[in-house]
Amino acid sequence: MSLFNIRKKKVLLLLALILILGSGAFLFHKEKLYAISEVLTWLKQNRPEKNLAPIQAASPRGDIYDRNFRRLAATYETYAIYARPLEMEDPAASANLLEEILGLKQNKLSANLKSERGFVWIAKGIDQSLADRIKERNIKGVYQVVETSRFYPNYETAAHAVGFVENDQGLDGIEFQYNTLLRGDEINSAELKALHFSSASELSQNGSHLVLNLDLMLQSKIENFLKKRVKITGAESGAFLLMDADTGAILAMASYPAFNPNRYWEFSSSALNNNVVSEPLYPGELALIFQQAAAINFKNERKSQALDNMDEAEPLRVITPEIFKRKELSIAPLVDTVDPDYFVHFAQLLGFDEEPVTDLPLKDEAIIDSSLVLTDPEFHSSALRLLTGFTALVNNGKIVSPHLLNKVYPKENTTPVEPTLSGAEHTATLHPDTSEDLIDFLAAKWLKIHRRESRTPRVPMFFEAHSFAAIPENSGQKKAKLDTVAPSEQSPRIRQSIMLGAIPGSAPKLTMIAQLSYPDNFDTAYPDALKSSGNRFSVLRPDDDMIKKMLYVADHPPLVPSPDFWTNGGTASATGRDTLASEKKSPAATTESKKNMPDVTGKSLRAGLQVLQHYNLEIKLVGNGRIISQYPAAGTELKNGAECVLKMQQEI
Repeated sequence: MSLFNIRKKKVLLLLALILILGSGAFLFHKEKLYAISEVLTWLKQNRPEKNLAPIQAASPRGDIYDRNFRRLAATYETYAIYARPLEMEDPAASANLLEEILGLKQNKLSANLKSERGFVWIAKGIDQSLADRIKERNIKGVYQVVETSRFYPNYETAAHAVGFVENDQGLDGIEFQYNTLLRGDEINSAELKALHFSSASELSQNGSHLVLNLDLMLQSKIENFLKKRVKITGAESGAFLLMDADTGAILAMASYPAFNPNRYWEFSSSALNNNVVSEPLYPGELALIFQQAAAINFKNERKSQALDNMDEAEPLRVITPEIFKRKELSIAPLVDTVDPDYFVHFAQLLGFDEEPVTDLPLKDEAIIDSSLVLTDPEFHSSALRLLTGFTALVNNGKIVSPHLLNKVYPKENTTPVEPTLSGAEHTATLHPDTSEDLIDFLAAKWLKIHRRESRTPRVPMFFEAHSFAAIPENSGQKKAKLDTVAPSEQSPRIRQSIMLGAIPGSAPKLTMIAQLSYPDNFDTAYPDALKSSGNRFSVLRPDDDMIKKMLYVADHPPLVPSPDFWTNGGTASATGRDTLASEKKSPAATTESKKNMPDVTGKSLRAGLQVLQHYNLEIKLVGNGRIISQYPAAGTELKNGAECVLKMQQEI
């Protein structure tokens, strides 16, 4: 009989689980996956042999930081309040009291508590002070549970790089790519290899913290830059990628439209897409850079062969310049022709026919049609692929692996582990003189820079082009052929603007790509501005201040954590420079210059106020504990007397 009762209870619990799963997904969160976790919480708290107990992960998910240990993602302790209406003595009075404490809409909660439902969520994600106020009231039938919440203190900034989480499962970005490491799941050698780690790497079973190559301050500036360009031109979407030309480390990566990972479900799929890998990119006339590189490489190879075979009677093949067959040349000068088969071979050397080696999720990465030559108007790539190929052209054939992750710090020993991506580059078999010859050609022919000026260490090189959709030949032709033509008298519709950059132009430390894509019904003054201004008008070129910031980040290695950083959340430290030097300037020294909001997230209130005391701000505090978010965001240009809101939370 005892065994029968046990089995009967199990069957009843299973039936309850099925019923609640069916209704819970609709009633609690019909678009998301919260129903399962809510049901499990309910079942755990209704075991007859156990009292109500806080439910939280054995080991919280690891945090994510930028290169200077500014928090990009963290796990904090919050509380959820729920009720069992059948246990309540006075549902109406209880509802009024809860609505008053939590600031809920009047009479909305009362109807739920008067129902005959056995379980009702009242509020989630509230802080300890509100939870304590409710607990002090000792309302019968009202319970609370401790939860761990993932929080992104920078909101939209770096959202596409970091990604987001639901039910402790990473769903995009770094949260998705390194979900196993952040959670501390068991991992075997094959999985380590797939994540680009040595099989001998020792990673914590209690989870790990991740430090990225991103610089949060630079990231914020570039996102603002991209957002302004989208608004100026009327573009529909955009992307920006800045990369270390020697290592492949991604210092900044922006995609527009943006989204808030704390409430990602409120945003459209187009906002969640990372356009750096998902948006098809038509290189337009910038493909001619690759054609010229192929022609130069071919001639250099033939010259080398001739020198090695002086006794052979076979004459050296000479390539003479020809007019490239394309419609209406805009700003690009003539380039040398090259055999199409060799051009295809050259593109393969640069990795265009292979999946990029990277730690960016590539589930929506644009597919490459290997049958098309780069200069074909139908050819499309992704910003990631095109920048990797361009980097190889200007960096002596070195093909780097673009990567966001810098180091992993296991929680158990905090000895950093580096991914193999930082040293995973290989060199294409290009002639050693090809990069230098190409840079000289681009400087002289495309940018009209004197050879001596092109050798100046800090002179950057930027190349911007626009892709247009050809006008249909007749009204019955539904599908317009794509072509890279200049704005003509018929004003063809502009599709994309794209810029490739090498910073500096000679022996570049950084390479970048920026793109803007326009809607199908695009009809603004921007194409007219391009037509009237020609190659004098550039919308994607970074200004000198941004270029200086890029080079500053490239010239300074990432910070290293102080010995007590992981134990008490102290500040990071670095050898050879003061990380707060720009923030510690006296007011007298900075009154005439523009001030940008510093980053104080992750600091204690005292440390944060010490930084902000040099800024004329009206500071408002919300909550208690460490600073988890700030307004304005880091990098925002400040005005005297501006309001600054610091939100704080107790850290796990």
